[in-house]
Amino acid sequence: MIMKRILFLCTGNSARSQLAEAIMRDMAGDTYMVMSAGMRPEGVDPRVYEVLEHFEINSDNLNSVTADSYRDQHFDVVITLCDKASNECELFTDSDALIHWDFKDPKQQAGSDSFFETAEQLKSKIALFLLLNGEHSSPTIGPVELFKIMSDPLRLRILMLIEDEFALSVSDLTKVLEVSQPKVSRHLALLRDAGILNDHREGQWIYYHFPITLPRWITHVLATVRNGNSAMINQEKIRLMQLKDRRKPQLSKPHMFNPLSEHYQHHLVEKKLTE
Repeated sequence: MIMKRILFLCTGNSARSQLAEAIMRDMAGDTYMVMSAGMRPEGVDPRVYEVLEHFEINSDNLNSVTADSYRDQHFDVVITLCDKASNECELFTDSDALIHWDFKDPKQQAGSDSFFETAEQLKSKIALFLLLNGEHSSPTIGPVELFKIMSDPLRLRILMLIEDEFALSVSDLTKVLEVSQPKVSRHLALLRDAGILNDHREGQWIYYHFPITLPRWITHVLATVRNGNSAMINQEKIRLMQLKDRRKPQLSKPHMFNPLSEHYQHHLVEKKLTE
């Protein structure tokens, strides 16, 4: 496995970027070679070590260095952690990805509470980043194509229903959506050809479900849309519950992790993303 290179960039390289470097190393294991730098390095704040020791995260080899020292190096990902640093991304224009996370400077407040808060926020942000970028296969479709697909109200309701039910038959969808079978089948075929759905035959029944290989960023978008629009398919859900003699598939539902949960963060640390 080729180790990707990631750089956290901030103004002083004394607090936010140092915490991000240590936390990413701890959570990502051998997935990334992690570094940090500052536009105007100020030295590592002692409270960084206090926080990392509390979380039992290795703080060895943390150094405050200038971003200019990495000017001629290639990074797969550069993540800026403050607005000032985001304006300096021209130093790394050949990077594969430039990302901006805006975090308040914890040094502006006395004591260590702001440092602990920043560390917790970074853990959640990094956990989500690793979840959505930890795959080795290329995405089936890109974000533009996905949102075009979701822009159709019928296709969106199909995806939301399958998000809830895991797998649904053509017959189920036709009845609860109250549209013709050919129309439902056309949309299902488009979603299948795009790689968003798989079909599964059991006798005369064909069920549609999300493939287990679906990129994590797509499953996260679909889950977010469903959870953020909880009432959109109420009537369809009621009609589904009222179906008599409904035949459910024999497919087993895979266990899914919540990327922002404490359980998932512990999972990342323990597994070190070696899959």
